Amino acid sequence: MIVVWVIVAVLFIAFMILTHELGHYFAAKAVGIKVEQFSIGFGPEIVGWDRGETRYSIKWFLAGGSVRILGMDPDKEVPEEDVPRSYYSAAYWKRAVVILAGSVVHVLIAVLLFFLFFWPIGYPVLTGRVGEVQKEVEISEEEVVEGPAYQAGLRDGDLITAVDGVEVHDWSELSHELSSRPGEVVTLDVTRDEDSFKTEAQLLDVDGNGYVGIEVDLEDTYTERSNPVKAVWQALKTTGQVTVLLVKGIGKLFSLSTLRMIVGMEPRTEEGPRSIVGAAQLTFHAAGENLSIFIFVIAQLFLFLAIFNLIPLPPFDGGHLLVIIIEKISGRTIDIRKLMPLAWAVIIILSLVALRLAVLDILNPMSNPFKP
Repeated sequence: MIVVWVIVAVLFIAFMILTHELGHYFAAKAVGIKVEQFSIGFGPEIVGWDRGETRYSIKWFLAGGSVRILGMDPDKEVPEEDVPRSYYSAAYWKRAVVILAGSVVHVLIAVLLFFLFFWPIGYPVLTGRVGEVQKEVEISEEEVVEGPAYQAGLRDGDLITAVDGVEVHDWSELSHELSSRPGEVVTLDVTRDEDSFKTEAQLLDVDGNGYVGIEVDLEDTYTERSNPVKAVWQALKTTGQVTVLLVKGIGKLFSLSTLRMIVGMEPRTEEGPRSIVGAAQLTFHAAGENLSIFIFVIAQLFLFLAIFNLIPLPPFDGGHLLVIIIEKISGRTIDIRKLMPLAWAVIIILSLVALRLAVLDILNPMSNPFKP
């Protein structure tokens, strides 16, 4: 199983790297900056050819790709005739376009995947079927009361179809109707096997929300598909929402609690960071559920890499972007070679963190988040 996770991780990361580098490649071509080489894979060439001013090649280690843009290597001298078309001779906005293009490609891929998630693949929606009826509900440490659903005679497997005459078609609608009626007596329309009946329940008031004391049946779902126009809006909205969550998550990666977890001072949690191996495990679990969940997870991973690459530190794209901004504001050119010690420090620290997380993911993998 570990071998499968590693293979999946390598292939997936390779594809993400390749698409990222393609973004830089096409952006540089579009703004007139010379691209010296574009390669699929790393290491010695299997085959290579020159087309126009660019060398294209396929290399032995097929784990991603690379693009070499004229002038970005500070240690390589640029021929005088090519200086006007080199990276550092280009306008600030052109350089910014080239740097941002890799992450933009991954964001666009994520939006496309979210669009497919909402249409035409569709997404699973929980029905209002009861998975478990709570006999007792704990209001506080001192107060435990009989569950309203239990008092009303509900059983595991019942399907609630309406609340006070308002039809509910899924768990989200049911939760909304119940939570908006704290402390009220409500009439529930219930289907049990082939029979339908009504029953009344006195909802509890828990922190200002109505509470009936049931848990959802996680196995009872149906597939919802939006129309194409609505799916576009949902994809864009979801991209924004997931981006906000990922930014917060990346912020936690550099927190004291994460450091304590990595060195073994605190237990690992399901909300904690994963390595490449952990990402492969998550993808593997998602693929075992259904296509829609798999697509959603892959979209999140593309978004994560897009955002992570924009961290304003060298050698990330965000570090290059920060240099462009500082140069534009100050009017001074920054010697990239002076930033190399910082870049190596970032690489070493993140490599150690990634290695530690990989060991944790192999020896103590997180549980399947898609299973109750």
